[in-house]
Amino acid sequence: MFLTESALWSAFQRGDVNAFEEIYRTHSAPLFAYGKRLCADHDLVQDTVQDIFVEIWTRRATLRDLHTIKYYLFRIMRNKLARLHQKAAVLVHDDELSFDFHRLFSPAIDDLITQEETSVEQVARLQRSIRELPGRQREAIILAFYDNFSNEEIAGIMGINHQSVINHLNRGLTTLRDRLTGMPILMALLVDTLTDASFWPV
Repeated sequence: MFLTESALWSAFQRGDVNAFEEIYRTHSAPLFAYGKRLCADHDLVQDTVQDIFVEIWTRRATLRDLHTIKYYLFRIMRNKLARLHQKAAVLVHDDELSFDFHRLFSPAIDDLITQEETSVEQVARLQRSIRELPGRQREAIILAFYDNFSNEEIAGIMGINHQSVINHLNRGLTTLRDRLTGMPILMALLVDTLTDASFWPV
């Protein structure tokens, strides 16, 4: 119905219910999944998702134009959960973090992993390695690979500067590479990622 995200957002700002419903259908599930990675209280996360959509609908006429809808919603989610954490929300412990491995990397990487018949043990090892990363490194990597955000967007969501994002990504990916000895396919893919220009200052 809406040819571009900008057109969708503009219609939403004008009070188009269909536009609001499309935004909700497209972004509520990813937003809930992101919230679950930040907060162990999933009922609270679900309530926060609903609050966010009620809030943006109520304030739609005063909201500014934005880079992407997904970025805007993720940033609100992180800020809300950070404030709630100060009041009692329980953040996810490292050993409780979960994610869909086959959505973590790009389709090309997923295809290569499938072709190589990566074992359950190798997948578990990669998941465990990601869970063991320091919190900000782990979050930056998941936002980059799982949610496909740019470095600038990750900086905005996490409330840090661009160089800090690059540092977190490179340190995390270097640690993963070092821990994946004996997994040549995954190691090669991570090395390719480390040499990707998007992870380095320009």
